Amino acid sequence: MTSYVHKVSEREEEKIRNFLLVLAAGTAVFVVIIILAILTADRWLTLISHESERRFIEPYIAWSDENLLGTTDPLLQAYVETLTHEISAEFNLDESLQLNVRVIEGGPINAFAMLGGNLFIFEDLIASLDSENSLAMILAHEIAHAHNRDPLLGAGRGILLQLSVSTISGGGIDPDTVNVGSDLMLNTYSRAQESAADRLALTALHNRYQHVGGATGLFQLLNVAGDTPDTVEILSTHPNIEHRIQDIEKMARDNEWRSGETRPFPPEIAAILQRRR
Repeated sequence: MTSYVHKVSEREEEKIRNFLLVLAAGTAVFVVIIILAILTADRWLTLISHESERRFIEPYIAWSDENLLGTTDPLLQAYVETLTHEISAEFNLDESLQLNVRVIEGGPINAFAMLGGNLFIFEDLIASLDSENSLAMILAHEIAHAHNRDPLLGAGRGILLQLSVSTISGGGIDPDTVNVGSDLMLNTYSRAQESAADRLALTALHNRYQHVGGATGLFQLLNVAGDTPDTVEILSTHPNIEHRIQDIEKMARDNEWRSGETRPFPPEIAAILQRRR
């Protein structure tokens, strides 16, 4: 029995070539659109209202409060809320931006801003500090992220970039290789966000206390403790800590801002923090 072998005619070959050309062109156009969307994200993502951000993230925040985040001492929570309100007055915040700060039980030594003006700071970070000024600098830094819409911009750019990478790879590229490339782009943007937030925070700290004492308190502590990430700076989302200290000190010198005496924590707050150490 003779087996049948289908021969592709010239007409069929032309149809296949045309199909592949259309597919390639369509993919290229889609990728270009995504790249343009990433590059112009700062302009159109910020059109999303603060209220829309809050409504989107609210269910996730509520779930985290109920299932993940331990409660801190009410007195410490109230103190941090008050300090956040006071330092936020030094910013020209949008009236629709509602800051909501939470002190999280335990560690690590970290603080971060999320969508919808939600700020989080761990107890262990506060307990590691030696002054209210250093805490105010950290809070001001996270307020600056919320003010600049950094959580929204970071999330939006990340989603668009991953969508673009997935389209290009078609599942044929090693995911680890793709992630390294995308992380480099996003981390570079994140480092710029961090530096901008440091500048705004230092200005707010100076305006609040009339000096910049305590501005580098946490960074100095991490440097001495050797807790700096053991990685090349381009692979880090945050600037190198030594470089960060130098940049903050340079900004203070350029503005002729002195480093004055820092303010200790109130006795009742100091007692709470002492138990956390």
